[in-house]
Amino acid sequence: MSGSMKLVALIESHAEAIARQWAKDVRRNPRTPSYHNMPEEAVVPIAMRFYDHFRQMFYAEKPAEASREYFRRYAEEVYRRGIPISEALYALIMMRRHIWLYAEFQTIFISAVEQKQAVDSLVRTILMFDYAVLFISERYQELIREDIDRRVGPVGALGMETAAAGGGGAVKAVAMAIMVIGAAAVAVYFHRVLQTDVIFTHLFYIPVVLASLWWGRKGVSVPLFLGIFLLGSHLVFLKGVPITDDLIRAAMFVVIGGVVAFLREGLARARDIYGQK
Repeated sequence: MSGSMKLVALIESHAEAIARQWAKDVRRNPRTPSYHNMPEEAVVPIAMRFYDHFRQMFYAEKPAEASREYFRRYAEEVYRRGIPISEALYALIMMRRHIWLYAEFQTIFISAVEQKQAVDSLVRTILMFDYAVLFISERYQELIREDIDRRVGPVGALGMETAAAGGGGAVKAVAMAIMVIGAAAVAVYFHRVLQTDVIFTHLFYIPVVLASLWWGRKGVSVPLFLGIFLLGSHLVFLKGVPITDDLIRAAMFVVIGGVVAFLREGLARARDIYGQK
């Protein structure tokens, strides 16, 4: 029996033993803390599934195609368990290590010919794990992106694109102009006609928030303009009426716009990092 066949046969016949050694190691290794509190019976099947698929991936003419689906499922499992990708990949490296530790313990490669075949087997195994790192990273990134999209769905529905996208600019500009003119008209009506500064400014928060969502820091110019306009209208039409309340409102426009812009741009960076188009 050739060295490579011996290796595959060893893994198939001793899959559980190798998996249990790996589970014991990964549950105490300082580089894999997420596995420490997991019961052994929950950890062992992770390695068992890999070792069960080893023959199929090892002998495949196109190992990339043969291993892609398995490693994508592996990524989904560790992501669902909340295991960071760095730990998930290191745990996979430990699976490879335990294959060779067990093979050395069993001394299956004895002759010089078999030792040469062992080197070939090692190269083939390393290739499999190279594909593993690629496919797991890709799928893990996709899952993070999907999670981000799911959590920010309502925000996305309002038209928040990443900095690179910038779609619908003309429509947004027209819509914002209408909202700003409307808010200004309401301010003038209440100040000049009704001679009051009652809390009509709640309407202002619509353009304030949308501008910051759509354009980030650039959008803060809208709450800044509305705040200045509100104060100017007060000074022109409400002479003698204390301006304190409108000063607070104007300041809140800018603060809220700034906070929304900060959160929006942080979220946009996260979506860009994980490949959101």
